[in-house]
Amino acid sequence: MTAPIYVVTLAEALPAHLKLVTDKLHELADLSRMSEGCLRFDIYCDTDQPCRFNTIELWATREDHQRHIDSPLLFKTISSLFGKMAGMPQVRVLSPISVLED
Repeated sequence: MTAPIYVVTLAEALPAHLKLVTDKLHELADLSRMSEGCLRFDIYCDTDQPCRFNTIELWATREDHQRHIDSPLLFKTISSLFGKMAGMPQVRVLSPISVLED
């Protein structure tokens, strides 16, 4: 059995575009949650720096995540944010080595 993977992304909106970026991230989360293999897709805003966002994603397999990365949905969303973000997002793909079981 393949272990799920977690993906953590840090991105920062330019202050002048905060509302647009927030709206696009909500849209991305809603659509991503419908993607095959997406078990969770949550977005968090930094309490002290509201232009900073983290996504925490859980995918059934690395292949499911790669399919998401290659999707027109993600390309369209990222393209719409060019010039509205403070640099490129930092993406980390994580494999669990120790997790709390339910």
